Amino acid sequence: MKIKPASLLVLSLFLLSPLTAAGNAHALETYIQCYLDGLSFKEKGQYEEAVAAFGRAIQGDGREKKNVRFYGMRYGDYFPHREKGICHYHLKQYTKAVEELEISLRQLPTAEAKKYLEMARMDMGKPGGGVEAVAEVVETPSELRNLKTAKQENTAAIAVVIGNRDYKNRDVPPVNYAIRDAGLMKEALIKSLGYREGNIIYETNATKGTLESIFGTAGNPRGRLADMVAPGKSDVFVYYSGHGAPNLESRRGYLLPSDGDPNVIDISGYPLEVLYRNLASLKARSVTVVTDACFSGAPLFKRASPVGIVVENPLIAMKNAYIINSSSGTELASWYPEKGLGLFTYYFLLGLTGAADKNGDGKITLGELHEFLDGQVPYMSRKLYSGRKQTPTFTVQDSSRALVTYR
Repeated sequence: MKIKPASLLVLSLFLLSPLTAAGNAHALETYIQCYLDGLSFKEKGQYEEAVAAFGRAIQGDGREKKNVRFYGMRYGDYFPHREKGICHYHLKQYTKAVEELEISLRQLPTAEAKKYLEMARMDMGKPGGGVEAVAEVVETPSELRNLKTAKQENTAAIAVVIGNRDYKNRDVPPVNYAIRDAGLMKEALIKSLGYREGNIIYETNATKGTLESIFGTAGNPRGRLADMVAPGKSDVFVYYSGHGAPNLESRRGYLLPSDGDPNVIDISGYPLEVLYRNLASLKARSVTVVTDACFSGAPLFKRASPVGIVVENPLIAMKNAYIINSSSGTELASWYPEKGLGLFTYYFLLGLTGAADKNGDGKITLGELHEFLDGQVPYMSRKLYSGRKQTPTFTVQDSSRALVTYR
């Protein structure tokens, strides 16, 4: 019996369709397999391998969930942040354990996450508990749990979020809330600005090598960030919470890496000029830089007066670049201990709950955010710190640009 060509085509499609469907299902569930691999490594006590597997799962889907279909008729709970935090705890990486377990508890509280979080906090304070500084940990302020939800996902957008709290140099004080600042800013990027979690480079206690690997160097701007950007399509958002530092002679500004030494900042720091120049070379659709840091040197140099920094910044000339810093000139960037966050970051995030949407049109423009922060940060800084000045600075070409468009 001869089979007609049309019948052969139908038969071929019939035979291939299950394979195609299976392939698509596999692609969609890769993160599930990473999670299951992580559980297997954890059960065997292979915690480093488990951490890597859970990290890959989080890149695919970073939401804690119950009753997820793994495959076939097998269902189970999906808690990649909790499991990763527990593995960090067993590796005595207490700072990372606290970070992951706090994320888990904010998303979907469990007794297991709470237990290990308490254990990690206790062990951080013991002799031999590592160099990590212990900051007072408070619950996420209830008013920040109501961040607005982005109207649509920004699929090409890329972000870098860095929180540098702990420094290897014993003369450098910790920035107590930097990691909490970074964690909540990452959540805001996903929920309010529509960024994909897999498109966010997230680092805590970043070394100079880490900063160079992300942003590139003076001689080579092609770091991890540049490799992820789609020219003309990607909105790039960079957030940094931690110490900044000046060179007291040249007055050039630097990000202070976790392994940096402010006394030789021109060697051990990451120059702001290199950061801005490399960001300008990305050819992104837009670039937004937000820093909760002061660059006066006041917290770092006990025998020197604060200085104002001088920065050559090619981003300033770009119409699609927006630079926001928590303080100006020789001012300090203050904390808000009651909220467990940097003062500037707290009000920045509060603005994204809709508090900054002055006209209630479902958009939060940079102009509205600037006005909101100007009305809140200087006042609260004076109130909390006996008259201390802190004035956020905005360098933007277009204040009508909507940072957030929400449902």
